[in-house]
Amino acid sequence: MMSEGGKQMLKSIKTLWFYFVVLLITAFALSACSSNSSTTNAPTSPAAQSSSSPTKQSSSEVQVASKITMINAYFSNTAPKKDEFIITETERITGTDLDITYVPANVYEEKINVTMTSGDMPQVVMIQNTNGTSVINGIRSGMFWDLTPYLDEFPNLKKFDQQVIENLKVDGKYYFIPRPRPLVRNGTIIRKDWLENVGMDAPATIDEFYDLLKAFKEKDPDQNGQNDTYGMLLYENVIPGDIFAWHGSPNNWRVDDDGSFIKDVETAEYKDGLAFVRKLYSEGLVTKEFAIVVRNEARKDLYNNKVGLSIEALDAVVPFYYFQQEDTKNYYDMLAGPPINNLSFSTSGHNGGSLISKTSVKTEDELRSILKYFDTMNSEEAKSEFVRIAQENEKKPAEQQFNVDDLKNLINTDALIYPPGDSDRDEMLRNRMAEHSAVGVADPSLGLISPTQIEKNEQLNTIITDARTKYIMGEIDEAGFDAQVELWKKTGGSQVAKELAELYKQK
Repeated sequence: MMSEGGKQMLKSIKTLWFYFVVLLITAFALSACSSNSSTTNAPTSPAAQSSSSPTKQSSSEVQVASKITMINAYFSNTAPKKDEFIITETERITGTDLDITYVPANVYEEKINVTMTSGDMPQVVMIQNTNGTSVINGIRSGMFWDLTPYLDEFPNLKKFDQQVIENLKVDGKYYFIPRPRPLVRNGTIIRKDWLENVGMDAPATIDEFYDLLKAFKEKDPDQNGQNDTYGMLLYENVIPGDIFAWHGSPNNWRVDDDGSFIKDVETAEYKDGLAFVRKLYSEGLVTKEFAIVVRNEARKDLYNNKVGLSIEALDAVVPFYYFQQEDTKNYYDMLAGPPINNLSFSTSGHNGGSLISKTSVKTEDELRSILKYFDTMNSEEAKSEFVRIAQENEKKPAEQQFNVDDLKNLINTDALIYPPGDSDRDEMLRNRMAEHSAVGVADPSLGLISPTQIEKNEQLNTIITDARTKYIMGEIDEAGFDAQVELWKKTGGSQVAKELAELYKQK
């Protein structure tokens, strides 16, 4: 047993040791401060980003990356090749060699999830579903660079529409470089010759829309003497939101006067829209296999004289117009219809955006060189070049043209979000897009990230999507659909609504 004197000595030793440790820590901190003050231009590791602000640089002092690796989706039948015009021109305009891994759009999100899990990522990762669970979790875990401290250094990156930037924020910070699109983009795209053949105009009301689909099915619009056509194209189990907008449904969510959030599927207006789609399906006016057929396969019906109307991005008129099927050599003139019932849904103003990986981009210098690539792409000179390329493309024979959508999906710039040409078709399209923009209904949840939605997003979406599909196909009735909405609420939907309401109040 230790004596009282021994205990006192031990206590004194502990006290001396404590002060010794404090002195060591203080000396180390002073040394670190001295070191930092003499190496302000040294590359900073990603880990240091969260503990100190980066040293500001002018974009004119930054060299654009000589080569960038990236992953991107493609929507055409085949992936763009390395030597294709849109890639070589983008490389020329930006001064950067692009090493792109292209993935089909219908499996892209799955591929991104696998890539993020593996940790073996390219430098630039294009994200389509910017609120996907794995994406948000990846951002929050530090897999991607927070661009907020660097944007002031790159003036062209600050020119994006502020609403679009806000819609892409995560926890109040900027991680995405937007791939801009019009804030109101979707509408009816119609075969012009079929309209003429059935003696009708582009529909402006729900009744006119229904009558047109009936005519496209029953009045031999392709004039081949056979009963082999139908009205509207649907695919990938997606029901265009505009159909619900026409019936007065909220865009995803409604905010009541007391600030509470009401999900669209809980409203009578949404159910009216859903009943309308059920009617179209039961009468054979839409794609029968809409729940399983992929986009490129479904669109063959449009190109091959089977269907006359689609609800899509209005600027899809251009690729539709010039599309050439190798087996038919057919070319069809398409037109964009007016907003039906003077209602349309606004979008997020982007088609995803690009994240910059910390595993592949390890220093601030590397990060800045990649940001310089995007900044160069958004210079007025570069945007003028992209517009010129698109305009010249329109003047070529159809079989020599590239798909403008492939170029739009490659570049993160607003240069081509509106048709750049001076043709009658482009003028018509710009006018239609302006009409839709004037009546767009916004989604109040954009830019708000509910923790429960991130955690249970896939499960919640599956409940509603499956119920909607079964209702449209006649497998359940309205009571069955309402039961699934209740299941959605109990599974986490009600909690999502509460969290969004709280976040909305804080905006």
